[in-house]
Amino acid sequence: MKEPRKHAHVRVSSVTKNFALAEKGAGPVSLTDALRSGKQETVTRQIHALRGVSFEIHEGTRVGVIGRNGAGKTTLLSMLAGITDASSGSIEITGDVHAILTIGAVLRDEATGRENIRLDGAVHGKSNLDIEARVDEIVAFSELGEFIDRPVRTYSSGMKARLAFSMSAFVEPDVLIIDETLSVGDAFFAGKAMNRMKEVAAQGRIVIMVSHALASIVDMCDRCLWLEDGLLVMDGDPKAVTDAYQNAVAQNDEAELAAKFGSGDDIVKNGGAGVLELLSIIQSGEEISAIARAFQPLTISVGGQIGPDNHHPDVELQITRVDGRRILRRCLSESGSNLPASGSFNLEIVLDPLLLGADLYRFAVLLLNGDTAIDSTHRVLDIIDEEGQFGGRPLLFYTPVIAGRPLGVIPK
Repeated sequence: MKEPRKHAHVRVSSVTKNFALAEKGAGPVSLTDALRSGKQETVTRQIHALRGVSFEIHEGTRVGVIGRNGAGKTTLLSMLAGITDASSGSIEITGDVHAILTIGAVLRDEATGRENIRLDGAVHGKSNLDIEARVDEIVAFSELGEFIDRPVRTYSSGMKARLAFSMSAFVEPDVLIIDETLSVGDAFFAGKAMNRMKEVAAQGRIVIMVSHALASIVDMCDRCLWLEDGLLVMDGDPKAVTDAYQNAVAQNDEAELAAKFGSGDDIVKNGGAGVLELLSIIQSGEEISAIARAFQPLTISVGGQIGPDNHHPDVELQITRVDGRRILRRCLSESGSNLPASGSFNLEIVLDPLLLGADLYRFAVLLLNGDTAIDSTHRVLDIIDEEGQFGGRPLLFYTPVIAGRPLGVIPK
């Protein structure tokens, strides 16, 4: 008589994982060197991959794990899968665990896709009858067609991902652990895979997945864990956690990018002639702080005050590449527009589309009194070219038309 399935459950209690890393490649680099040189003193330092992480997951829960590279995500999944042990703390899991941590790691290269399905079922204790009842369903879901009867070594990474996921999802473990598998392959299959994981969780099982695709985490999961430097920073609703994570990353990225340019040119400020109070950059209806996309319209909003000592107010836009190359230098007055003689001002500088090549740039806005800069502010943006270009890396695709228009004048 078949035993009733136990309720899936995961408990992680104060788990810490440390690694010893040799400093700067210390120690022999090969077996031959080790035999010739004898015992050498190796200087090591401790890497704290996880630091006192605790959480519980109950059955029927889909959990996403997010964080920057090196945050401890893969280490955590490896420990949950039983591949590595904790340095301290404990991990308790009730139920059968199946993990896909590397594309193709659960596959046998010389066996065909169909043979891999049968082997994997046997490894998980399924009877031949149970396995054969699911083979056709797994094959159909993987969409591998005639390749299902060819050796896995002939598969692309996307085909391996399809087979590995299909095998795991239909073996129906109590705890399914997935590390970025869904990021390989087309969007249609990724959608199918997400729906399948929802079905698995609805059957009372647990799904734990790591992904840098935050939209997938929000769509797929009902809970999200954010790891940073080995610590559990936030645990809760996927939308709230991913929003907080994106804001933190944007702030860190903005500071790191700006540091690469230094402080910029020295400007002797003159408050009596005016000040800049606002600089924001908008793309696709959202304010951006670190990354912009080429070929999409970009709007720079500027605001400030014109003082009584400013007799020829103007605004200048400067775009400089990280290697110091000046890409653009253009004044508002060159477009036929002018700032008010005094009082508050708000204007928009529109680059439609943004035609810079992929690289790091500083967008600086200067407030002028005639030819003299009296105040400045800037943002540093990493320009991403999602379309990709052939024949080299362009600096500027063609000269953009830049227009500025006052948004309103408030008398002083």
